[in-house]
Amino acid sequence: MESRQQVRKKRLRVGATSGGKIGYYKIQNPLVVCPSMQNRSFINQLMAAGILSVAIAPWLQPVVKARETVPLFLFDTQCVTNGPGRLQQETLDISVGRKVYRSYFFLGPGSRAVSVTCRIGEQEGQFESLLLEFGMRDNDRGSPPNAVNIYLDGVRQESHTISPGEQVALSLNITNASHVAIETVCSTQNRYCDRVYFFESTLLPRLDVAPSEPNSESPNQI
Repeated sequence: MESRQQVRKKRLRVGATSGGKIGYYKIQNPLVVCPSMQNRSFINQLMAAGILSVAIAPWLQPVVKARETVPLFLFDTQCVTNGPGRLQQETLDISVGRKVYRSYFFLGPGSRAVSVTCRIGEQEGQFESLLLEFGMRDNDRGSPPNAVNIYLDGVRQESHTISPGEQVALSLNITNASHVAIETVCSTQNRYCDRVYFFESTLLPRLDVAPSEPNSESPNQI
């Protein structure tokens, strides 16, 4: 039986015959990537993509208009009611001149008068036009006529006397106005005047004026 020393010498001789160098085997472990390294790589890729998207975003986004011109319902502004008569907002389909109209509010002066005054902007010139359309119902025959007066900044601009079955459509230039008032006055104090119904009361903004910043320090004016 060979001793350990004899076996060792044989191994040395075998190594010498293969080039004079001692041969040996070395097992190399494969490269293992830990999960934390993979996460850092993924995060770095996301950061690079984010920086790139921020850089090119201004070139890809469409041009946004500085201002959207949206018509405004008159009662969406700051309004107050005056007079002993009645004002009420309600949506109602009525017949005027044997045509159907959809009314959004009415002014009922009774035997006297009623008015509504609205502040239409923080500054003059914010709106360009006021569209108004109003009338009295067909089934209010027998009612005395109503006088409808329109004021801009306290100065009367329009006055129309209407009877049941009649309607009026107006377009007022309000470029230099900041307040609008609508007044209905019964033509007699001895009888009751029926309501005036409003089918249109729309503010059209100017196209060339940007909206102003509200000033919280200045008191509200009516």
